[in-house]
Amino acid sequence: MTLFLRIIYLTTFNIVSCFTLVGQDIAIGQWATHQSYNSATHISESTNKIYCVSSKGLFYINKYDQSMRKLSKNTGLSDFGIKKSAFCEQTGAVVVVYENCNIDLITQNEIININDIKRTELIGEKTINNIFIENKIAYLSCSFGLVLLDIEKQEIKETYNLIINGDFSQITGCTSMNDSLYISTPDGIYRAYKNSNLLNDFNNWSVYDTTKNNLENIVSSNYKILSDSSEKIISVSSNSIYFTTTINDSVFIYDDNLNLIQSITHSLFTELEYSYVDSDQNIWVADNNNGVMKFTGNSYMGSYIPNGPITNQIFSLECFDSELYVCHGGHTNFGNWNNKNGASIKARTGFWNNYNYYDLDNAKDIVSVAKHNNNIYFSSFYNGVAQIKDGEFFFRWNASNTNYGIDTIADWANDKRLSVCGLKTDNYGNLWGLTSSVQNPLFVKTVDDEWQSFYVQQQIKYLYTDLIIDSYDQKWCVIGRDGGANEIGLLVYNNNNTLEDVSDDKYKILSTSAGNGNLPSLNVISIAEDLDGEIWVGTDKGIAVFYNPANIFSEYNFDAEQILIQEGDYGQYLLSEEKITQIVVDGANRKWIGTERSGLYLLSSDGLDEIEHFTEENSPLFSNNITALTIDNKSGEVYIGTSKGLLSYRSTATDGFVNTQKVKVFPNPVKETYFGLIAINGLSTNANFKITDVNGNLVFEDFAKGGQAIWDGKNKNNERVGTGVYLIFSSDETGGEKVEGKIVFIK
Repeated sequence: MTLFLRIIYLTTFNIVSCFTLVGQDIAIGQWATHQSYNSATHISESTNKIYCVSSKGLFYINKYDQSMRKLSKNTGLSDFGIKKSAFCEQTGAVVVVYENCNIDLITQNEIININDIKRTELIGEKTINNIFIENKIAYLSCSFGLVLLDIEKQEIKETYNLIINGDFSQITGCTSMNDSLYISTPDGIYRAYKNSNLLNDFNNWSVYDTTKNNLENIVSSNYKILSDSSEKIISVSSNSIYFTTTINDSVFIYDDNLNLIQSITHSLFTELEYSYVDSDQNIWVADNNNGVMKFTGNSYMGSYIPNGPITNQIFSLECFDSELYVCHGGHTNFGNWNNKNGASIKARTGFWNNYNYYDLDNAKDIVSVAKHNNNIYFSSFYNGVAQIKDGEFFFRWNASNTNYGIDTIADWANDKRLSVCGLKTDNYGNLWGLTSSVQNPLFVKTVDDEWQSFYVQQQIKYLYTDLIIDSYDQKWCVIGRDGGANEIGLLVYNNNNTLEDVSDDKYKILSTSAGNGNLPSLNVISIAEDLDGEIWVGTDKGIAVFYNPANIFSEYNFDAEQILIQEGDYGQYLLSEEKITQIVVDGANRKWIGTERSGLYLLSSDGLDEIEHFTEENSPLFSNNITALTIDNKSGEVYIGTSKGLLSYRSTATDGFVNTQKVKVFPNPVKETYFGLIAINGLSTNANFKITDVNGNLVFEDFAKGGQAIWDGKNKNNERVGTGVYLIFSSDETGGEKVEGKIVFIK
């Protein structure tokens, strides 16, 4: 089989360089990635860099100044899910291969994508296992054969298939020694003369060693060949002078004649994946939990983990005061359940603080977060509520220390499970939460630190998944997302603002029945309240809106309605074929909609118009499966959790302000090299704003989206304005609340 089609990929997105200072604003329409780099799996060396594959991403370490730079899809790479990298000294290119068989060549000037193998349909497994480079050719060891990539010509050259017992054999590794090529397979090692013109004929490959089975790689020096012939060996590597073998907690280094010269163990070695000796005889070690470590001799020189969240598994997101809170847990019905990854917090400076299972007093499956003053509360779907105070762990709340304010399952003695799945604070500072599989699912921690739970009559003890509190102080609870028979719909609870008196409390379970909710499906997945007080509900059959949530407990109609999108003579309900995983509302009351298969939508405030539709095919999105969304409404930055990690996008809308004193302009000054949009933040909601020169001549006029206005730097004649100072005037819809600001423009 010969692959022949080559495509060059050059990113056209407005993206953020990895050299962007931490905490710095990103411009309107830009993307930024926020990946984890804790789990290192592979290491390669270029002339002055050490490349590290970590958590399926890539970064490099400058060998001379020890600085780090992250590389990702939104900095030019073509895909997500990196598996291996290798350096070609003769061309200066780095070859990057992905889990889906995509390939990138990183040169000094561009990133070239070669997606032939990815696009080719094959029967059976299709993977690239390893990379070996010699004489400007990358030998790609694949599940279906050996593929030769001509790095200089940037194209697939040939494919060799080895047939054993009538079937294509998997090639797990490749190397060369003297005049021969050697390949490792599950059935042993084979070799052939590398200068033969008939290597695509399997008859020209001969058995070298069949005593070693199930090999995963093979490397060589000038004199010896080394394979991972033992089950204890996790990986092998060679720089032609030194060999290394890696087992779970130790690294062994050999000379080029396979004489053992050094072994390394260290307390940070928890789950080793790979090791490598560089040209300066430093030893680099990749660990699945502790990133990349450097040793000189037996001396530990330090660890290298670019700042980021603890993991790329994103369950839920919240933004409080421009700080991002990421929960990495899982629910029994969905998500990465039963994990100890905890939670991550990105400060306004851009630096991340991570709290794992042990930091949170043995709380696993962190699924939601709430904040009040200097207290942060994380809910665990197994271990109650963990409280952080002033940045430090403070207390973990459970059934016994809340006087059963947090209810527990009947089999507590054996199971000891407290499945708290949702936390929210109300306008009074009370902390509300939901617990699954109990008789009293709703609970509150008052501002006076009193705990109380609320009874709900249930046919079964429901599995709850999410909670919001609306403008009428009603609690909306999602029941049984993706739970099959446990999919119930919605619970709405109204305590009538009398926490001490439960006799006047009301609750109602909403379903698909007319007059009782009229939901399009019982599988409710997401829920949000918009700026008009309407409740938007996402299901596995699209979106429904409760336009009159105040009527829930009245005699008036309150049923949800689906939004009909008219196209000519035909109509279809909004996103009725999609599973709506997330709904969030921005400062202009627009709806950001996450889906399981079709990426991210931005809809108008009424849902009738599609403003944006981002997918992994047309944007830097890692995946079309959106798992979480939140918005920093001060900056307009939308944080997007996907099944493959976290990134963000700077949108055009922010929250408005009632008494604005000072606006923030980004960028300011506007330099001659900048041609993007200019954001004017801090205006009154939907304010009318004007840009004038210093003489009062009108240059531009428009309305803000929420509290943010956008200007492209052009005048009414669509011409870029000249060098000078420009004044900002704005007023709200009543004509009041004047504000002033200045923009310095350099042409």
